Amino acid sequence: MHLGVNRLIMKRDFSSATHLAKEEMRHVLRARLRKITPACRAEASLEMCRIAAQLPAFVQARCVALFASLPSEPDIHPLIEEAWAHGKRVVLPHMIQNDSPPRLAWYAVNHWEEVIEPGPFGLREPDPAVCPLVDAREVECVFVPGLAFDDEGFRLGRGGGFYDFFLSQVPTDLPRFGLMFGCQRVTAVPREPHDQALPAVITEDGLTSFGRL
Repeated sequence: MHLGVNRLIMKRDFSSATHLAKEEMRHVLRARLRKITPACRAEASLEMCRIAAQLPAFVQARCVALFASLPSEPDIHPLIEEAWAHGKRVVLPHMIQNDSPPRLAWYAVNHWEEVIEPGPFGLREPDPAVCPLVDAREVECVFVPGLAFDDEGFRLGRGGGFYDFFLSQVPTDLPRFGLMFGCQRVTAVPREPHDQALPAVITEDGLTSFGRL
């Protein structure tokens, strides 16, 4: 994967109306997520993991990119455990903030003890001291978190731009799926030129495809 692309692709105007609209939507979605009860969160998360585990892209993949869930995100521990149980290589993201644009480095994780204290945005990340770095070209299936997704598959993240840059660099036919609660769907996410749409999103209600798979 060639990452030496035009760095202007991720340049953003943090005073723009679009950026401000994104921040307002993040505020609304965080409030919405806080209303989900622990029991509902657990039930919805298990259903999402069940759906994801049955996807042909997941079943066939030898290397799967996942993430260590935040408390407000679907708990995908069962999906990671499922991948380990089937001998898949699980890679988790480590955020490299001192690059421009910011990027994700992927490390193979074999057990939970290799996932350490929060990084940016409070994310738990793989321990680079013990986890091997994996070339992103080896990833065969990607699951992506987010704060919102819309009717065309565009995703609202947490504002760092990490996943948008990563998704802009991977082959267009790489299977990629959002993992979010149904309440995170909105009519339209405010868009900037660097924003990347997802071909499909999994919620507790099922798989929604946006015609890009």
